[in-house]
Amino acid sequence: MASTAVQQTEMKAETTKAEEPAKVARHQEVGHKSLLQSDALYQYILETSVYPREPEPLKELREVTAKHPWNLMTTSADEGQFLGLLLKLINAKNTMEIGVYTGYSLLSTALALPDDGKILAMNRAII
Repeated sequence: MASTAVQQTEMKAETTKAEEPAKVARHQEVGHKSLLQSDALYQYILETSVYPREPEPLKELREVTAKHPWNLMTTSADEGQFLGLLLKLINAKNTMEIGVYTGYSLLSTALALPDDGKILAMNRAII
């Protein structure tokens, strides 16, 4: 059933590409690099697995960051969830974030840590 949904998504993407050749795939708009060869498959994964599990504050931050001119530096939603999974697997309590940008990965980290967890975040001030 999932493969049928992916095929339908790919067909929809191909139709959209034919109609709008200049339109860039959604995940490429925010500078995301993917190992997947199919933008349609990546979009299907985001819409069925990643976005439904994304907490509202992260969703809002992702949407605001996508409009920023330097959005290629952002952490994607799937990367943020993977980061959270890794932190939970190793029972992390202390983390360090070097380079915060808009704070998406920092917030992903904070949500994955236990209540007594701590984050040291460092960012260079841009004047």
